[in-house]
Amino acid sequence: MIHITDLPGPEGDQIEAFLGDPERLLHDLQAYGPVVPVDLGGTPTAVLYDLEMIHRHFADKLEHVGRAAVFDRLSHATGTGILSNYEWDTWHPRRRVIVKPLGAQAVRQFHQRMVMLIDEELDRWQPGDRPDLMADVRRITLRVVADLLFTTDLTPEAERIIDRAVEEIHAWAEADPSNADTDHEPATFRAAIDELDAYIRSVIAARPAESPGDDMVGRLLAAAADDAIPLDTDGVRDEAVTLILAGHETVTNTITFALDLMARNPAATDVPASAIVDETLRIYPPVHITGRLIVKELDLGGVVIPAGWETLVPEIVLYRDDRFFERAGEFLPERWLEDSPLHLERRAYFPFLTGPKFCVGSHFALLEAAEAIERFRNRFQITMLDPEAPQGRFFALSYGPDRPMPYHLERV
Repeated sequence: MIHITDLPGPEGDQIEAFLGDPERLLHDLQAYGPVVPVDLGGTPTAVLYDLEMIHRHFADKLEHVGRAAVFDRLSHATGTGILSNYEWDTWHPRRRVIVKPLGAQAVRQFHQRMVMLIDEELDRWQPGDRPDLMADVRRITLRVVADLLFTTDLTPEAERIIDRAVEEIHAWAEADPSNADTDHEPATFRAAIDELDAYIRSVIAARPAESPGDDMVGRLLAAAADDAIPLDTDGVRDEAVTLILAGHETVTNTITFALDLMARNPAATDVPASAIVDETLRIYPPVHITGRLIVKELDLGGVVIPAGWETLVPEIVLYRDDRFFERAGEFLPERWLEDSPLHLERRAYFPFLTGPKFCVGSHFALLEAAEAIERFRNRFQITMLDPEAPQGRFFALSYGPDRPMPYHLERV
């Protein structure tokens, strides 16, 4: 057994290097070994690069791992929702309620409805120069997630409320990337979340108790009436906010980045849309780093990490490593085809995590992204007007584009 503090790592606090160029630091730390102790602003952190250790770490049933500081901040918006909840007794039964309508079979039943909504939104897109690809994609994903949750279209005011809340969450995270203070909310953040809270609660209050409906909110309300499930109206609100913020934002990022990559690499796109989605998730993973707090001493195959430490899995580094993905610096969606000669280490790819915290919406997200891409390319040809490809917002809560993405659209 080796204690994490006995392993080699950089001397001194590395927070300035992390804030200055986080991807470079996380890339360079690999030179120390498969698991590296590092001080990040006074937070002792174990950075994991070994795949076996990573999967063992993800497999923990919330006995040794808990909520990292970044999720403390998110919980100001999502409350006890399953994304930021690491309390097994409340998290697990709620997850079982949510996963059923988001499972593969249920998503297949929603498929035609999803396609109809995507088609209706794409039919509104007009050829010519347009100011921001992500803003246009967001209208599609918001409409789809609203239909899943509420079986209704969002009003322009509701879209504004959601967009404001998402941006305030990102802004607070970027204003304090070291997570030095996750307790004191900026006034603009609180105002945005209060506005979102009022909107969600108005939707919940409008549901008749005797027949709450068969959409996600209806299912949550029905579960709240079951004394065996630790869920009340506040919990329904928390899960609805979680699904709106996490569900639509990550899919928006994926579709947006995929269309940008397709525009810049037209010769590489004659493959199934699902392969384009996988390759986009590799290059621009919405969850680009995963942090957790060790709450009880954790043994990762002979390396012991004590309580009070945080762990960090740098997906953004692993997915761009030539050892795992041949020609990792290139957009090559054909690598995901069964007959591809390109080396691919599938255990090094987990865009939806693994273990108990595996994303409940993975089937839904993959299908939505693939359908949006396929139906887009059947209609349009896209040219990005900025010659420089976007980068990800590293310190935001999801890895979205760092700037507006103007583009030109033509019908095919």
